Amino acid sequence: MYIDPQIKNFVDDLIAQNPPHPVDMGLEAVREGFSQLWQAVNPPARDLARNDEITITGPRGDIRCKVYAPRVGGDPLPVLAYFHGGGCCLMSPEDFEGTNTALAEDAQCIVVVPQYRLAPENPFPAPLEDCYATLRWLQDNAGELGGDRLRIAIAGDSGGGYLAAAVALEAKRNDTPQPVLQILIYPMTDMAGLSPSRVEETMFLDDRTLQWVIGMHAGDNRLDPRASPIHADDHSGLAPAMVIAAGIDPLRDEGRAYAAKLRNAGVPTQYQLYQGVVHGFFNFGGFSDQANTAVQQAVGALKTAFTKS
Repeated sequence: MYIDPQIKNFVDDLIAQNPPHPVDMGLEAVREGFSQLWQAVNPPARDLARNDEITITGPRGDIRCKVYAPRVGGDPLPVLAYFHGGGCCLMSPEDFEGTNTALAEDAQCIVVVPQYRLAPENPFPAPLEDCYATLRWLQDNAGELGGDRLRIAIAGDSGGGYLAAAVALEAKRNDTPQPVLQILIYPMTDMAGLSPSRVEETMFLDDRTLQWVIGMHAGDNRLDPRASPIHADDHSGLAPAMVIAAGIDPLRDEGRAYAAKLRNAGVPTQYQLYQGVVHGFFNFGGFSDQANTAVQQAVGALKTAFTKS
């Protein structure tokens, strides 16, 4: 099996530290450890005209959102709502700041990252409700941020990729506007499934960890289409999609299957598999060339979608 040399060095360094398995560490230790790791592997944060936070109204209280913008004033900018990864149980917007400031500057858009409620304190469907509320708030109020409410895209990685896919479906169910693009980065789309890659790929992320976070988030709701977007009855009419996948990833197969599901429903879908990289690589721009390439691919897709809309 091919492993990107930069990824191999990263994984070898982690193995040399001989950490306990995440499930054995306990939730709070895992939360702290992954936040520290993600801040370390992200590319350096860009110095932008705007890097602050706002509070918007959510379905069960206020939602804190980080806001990044390459400029203030002038013509309205397009907007990207980015739903961060962490299995709906871990992480915060600040852990993804390097990647999100790169997306904001290079795509010349405002990036809004909600701190959605996390499981197990707030299990399914709480994270989805908050992310959908963020999209709806932007569609009504983007002008308050200097944004264009008609040019809004959504994106997310891992658990955030699930949330982005689920938000597009939620908009369809509620007959509210679709975003101009959905970027799904190694998304979790089938919480009830056990694809071959879930069994075969165990480097950096394994199915034991996945089952742990899925249990905290979805519990007995794994077959609910709002928890597993691949089980939705109808995927037609959804926003055009870009699916970014990692070759060494237990979620690889369900991402590919979801891309096929979208294509079969008539949704314009681009699928890109990056070979030799592990789950999470999109945010490894601090050391990974392929990570930076993937971010630039997302930037290109955003620019195209914002221009067309």
